[in-house]
Amino acid sequence: MGLENNCISIPFHWSSSVWAVTIVTLVFIAGGAFYVLSIKWPTAMLWLKYLMMIVFLITVIIGMIYAPIRLEATDKKITLKMVFSSREIPLSEVTKVIRISKSDIDSSIRTFGSGGLFGYLGRFKNDKLGSYNMYATELNNLVLVCTTNKKYVFSCSRSNEFIEYVNLKIKNNN
Repeated sequence: MGLENNCISIPFHWSSSVWAVTIVTLVFIAGGAFYVLSIKWPTAMLWLKYLMMIVFLITVIIGMIYAPIRLEATDKKITLKMVFSSREIPLSEVTKVIRISKSDIDSSIRTFGSGGLFGYLGRFKNDKLGSYNMYATELNNLVLVCTTNKKYVFSCSRSNEFIEYVNLKIKNNN
């Protein structure tokens, strides 16, 4: 959970609003699925029943795939660990790592992703930051990572420690 083996590893903490949105949405999806399964469908409409079940299932699976678990950094890369995958950002491409506040993302528009189910995940844009990818499970302690061609916003409970570590590694690699 800290500086181990010359890396930093910080778990994502879910805010109460992310927990609430996720639980309420999953309850509605489960309720909708049980309702769809419980009613008697005419044979000609069975395709709709199966389509609805597939949409419910895909919604949950995709949300879980992108749910962030841990943010790590080494002397070579920043790694976002998600439930079933990870995303790596080579430090050689990182141009800036700074802390930002919730007000920096307040006017953002979600162009693709989730606005609370399993976190604030996906593509967003606003006038201040432009287009960026966000992986946040709470909207305090945000970290902006700029690369040569992309911007990322992560929530990080120990943002100052993470930023200091990454900036030190960037400086040492140059």
